[in-house]
Amino acid sequence: MSIRTAAAAVVATAALAVPVLAAVPASAAPARVAACSTYSNYVSYGASCDGTRSYYAWAVCANNQVVYGPTRSGGVWSYAYCSNVGSTFRSGGYTLI
Repeated sequence: MSIRTAAAAVVATAALAVPVLAAVPASAAPARVAACSTYSNYVSYGASCDGTRSYYAWAVCANNQVVYGPTRSGGVWSYAYCSNVGSTFRSGGYTLI
């Protein structure tokens, strides 16, 4: 394929995509993802997220049990404690509700 043919194919493809993108209503735009901060230490995992959405922290402990922090919102920290099940922290995350 020559450079001229490749360039024409790119322009033709872009011309087809523009009307499709313009047809998407504003209400279909994804919601803003909350900005979250996290913290972990030997026995716990915590999360704090901005905005109005609720969230909670969770942790997978070394003994394979999963623990959950309380549901929070507005930047208040949610902590999941592996120490509550006699274990240490292995991995964790948070869930936006």
